[in-house]
Amino acid sequence: MPPALRHISAHVEGAEAAAAVADILDDLTGSVSAFEMGEGQPAEWLVETYAPAAFVDAVLGVRLDLAAAASGGKILALAEEQIPERDWLAENRRAFPPQRIGRFFVHGSHWREPIPIGAIAVEIDAASAFGTGEHPTTRGCLLALDRLARRRRSRRVRDIGTGSGILAIAAAKLHRRPVIASDLDPVAVRVARHHVRRNCVARYVRVICAAGVGRGGGCGVVFANILARPLLLMSRDLARIVAPGGAAILSGVLRRQEAGVLAAYRCQGLALDFRVVIDGWSTLVLRK
Repeated sequence: MPPALRHISAHVEGAEAAAAVADILDDLTGSVSAFEMGEGQPAEWLVETYAPAAFVDAVLGVRLDLAAAASGGKILALAEEQIPERDWLAENRRAFPPQRIGRFFVHGSHWREPIPIGAIAVEIDAASAFGTGEHPTTRGCLLALDRLARRRRSRRVRDIGTGSGILAIAAAKLHRRPVIASDLDPVAVRVARHHVRRNCVARYVRVICAAGVGRGGGCGVVFANILARPLLLMSRDLARIVAPGGAAILSGVLRRQEAGVLAAYRCQGLALDFRVVIDGWSTLVLRK
């Protein structure tokens, strides 16, 4: 049985402040979630993470306060609580029902029923890497990939910040073409490689541990399901690897952040083709 965990939650005022707090907690714990709370202005966010031992102290509190203030917001509340010992993997599997997303049928390894006729099965278990198909950003990327593939097949695909590997696997099964998936988190790389093997697409997908865009080019499709700020920072490098006529599928962008992201990529020669909006999150498909 896994050890008891600590649940850390920060109630943050301001979207940019929440992103700054999420960045710090992600660096310290390796995973984080952020959700907007209500429709108030300025927006209030709940940022959450987990740690294996006591985590919140005065130093961390000051660091988060300063980061939030520098981003134009503030910490409204910071809390930590111990969670009783539970079999989280078993519970996650029970809470992860199969999902039909466009042509894709995303399911866990516990699924034993037949795959729907005509569906492309993608087996993903809830684990310590982002991407099970439940979050609006992942669903948006899968729907965008499905729509693009109805026009033409892509010769080469890149997945930046692959997490669980779900997008790379879906692209490999759909196009049967080489896919390079990268992530800066070694844990995510291990999880993605496991899922690649489980889905029998190791001949197409190569998972590497790397930060940023890296080298290469001529990609028909480039995924970057991350956050608005890193998307802005990598706009030049990401645009460079998209082939003429190719597409960049960008996600992790709130509706209010669309204009800034689109402006940055327009300067690099990419224009909006279409968008997929789910629960306030935008997936932007840009053409070069």
